[in-house]
Amino acid sequence: MKKNILITIILIIFIFNIEIVMGSVRDASLLFFNKIFISTFPFMVLSDILFYFNYHLFLANSFIGKFISKVFKLDEFETTIFLFSIFTSQPNNAVYIKRLLDEDVIDIDCANNLLIFTYFPSISFVIGTVGIIMFNSVKIGLFLYLNALFNNIFICLFLKRKRSFKEYNFNSKNDSFINTIKNSIIKIFNNSFIILGNLIIFTIIINLICKYINNNFFMIGISSILEITTSLNNITISDLNIIFKLFFSSFSINFSGLSILFQSFSILGEYKINIKKILIIKLIFSLISTLLCIMIYSVII
Repeated sequence: MKKNILITIILIIFIFNIEIVMGSVRDASLLFFNKIFISTFPFMVLSDILFYFNYHLFLANSFIGKFISKVFKLDEFETTIFLFSIFTSQPNNAVYIKRLLDEDVIDIDCANNLLIFTYFPSISFVIGTVGIIMFNSVKIGLFLYLNALFNNIFICLFLKRKRSFKEYNFNSKNDSFINTIKNSIIKIFNNSFIILGNLIIFTIIINLICKYINNNFFMIGISSILEITTSLNNITISDLNIIFKLFFSSFSINFSGLSILFQSFSILGEYKINIKKILIIKLIFSLISTLLCIMIYSVII
């Protein structure tokens, strides 16, 4: 009964704000295909192919892989996800985690932990778009990226526990390279449209809130929680001082936004992801890292 009432209310809101809804779908789609899809799709397909041919074993046993594994007490599969996520950014981490879950390489507890500390933002986005375009400063862009990097490292150290590492036996891959490419493209297309759908939904929510609440400071705070791109855009056009802009930018980048988080949850929808745990830990550490960011900025920049 309650669900039906809620659905009815949502339907009424959509009908009376059809222009906002349609405009949000258009804007989210343009953003997705012009910026997100073209930068993530090739890497997602390539990563899936590399996983199929067990490239992650080579990566985990490389010098950098062994170093990270030793320092953070990660096994070879966790190390692989950690490295791949740094290179290709969020929400690709969910795609890699799903691949290992599908192959029964990791269990759901490991997947939940991995999902919390592998939300790395795109280095080109943070340094280029946020740093150079928004703040007109490469130093601030680099500072924000390092802050996000260390935020994930802190979470990783906090979550790790002693456990016995299992030995996994991999079967040889018999599929042809052409079929592997075809299967990867189909799989990543499906994941990409899950990402697009979530982006559209959160764009609609933000634009509807903007219509009824005309408070710039409040909107920046809400959008920082909901969607990272919209949040950073609102920060750019605001008249807040540099400290407040840096605060909201750091929090938005570290928290990743509910839009990206729910994109990951959707990709992993067939598994029992501990959404509550992930959201709480992400929120707490994002606030801690943001406060550290402001303190360090005030001293050295």
